Amino acid sequence: MESLDDTLNEMVDLLLVYDEIPFLDRIQYVWRRAWPLVSASVPSDNDPLRLALKACLVERMVELWNAPPKNADERVPDWCSTIPAVKEQFSVIKPEKQTFWKNEPSSPIFEKRNIFAPKEFMFFL
Repeated sequence: MESLDDTLNEMVDLLLVYDEIPFLDRIQYVWRRAWPLVSASVPSDNDPLRLALKACLVERMVELWNAPPKNADERVPDWCSTIPAVKEQFSVIKPEKQTFWKNEPSSPIFEKRNIFAPKEFMFFL
């Protein structure tokens, strides 16, 4: 059986190759499984970008789950606050589409780790 941690790893893999549709499917998959997001394990990755992306993904899902209309009562795992920004900026947007998003507001969750994601990134109903 797949776990939240396995799914987070898969989500990061999909982001790194800009595979948006399967990535969005995984967000819904996490929601339907109703895994408590606070249960996400401390990642064992040594790659700073993968660590930053995992922390951002969990924090963003908590934000989405807790907002209307879902109104869940999720919490961010403590380890997320220990994950620093990456040195070289990364964008979740494909390089060839970044010009379109250049002047759009970014998600503060991703921005604090030097990752560009549009403000409404990962939003779904």
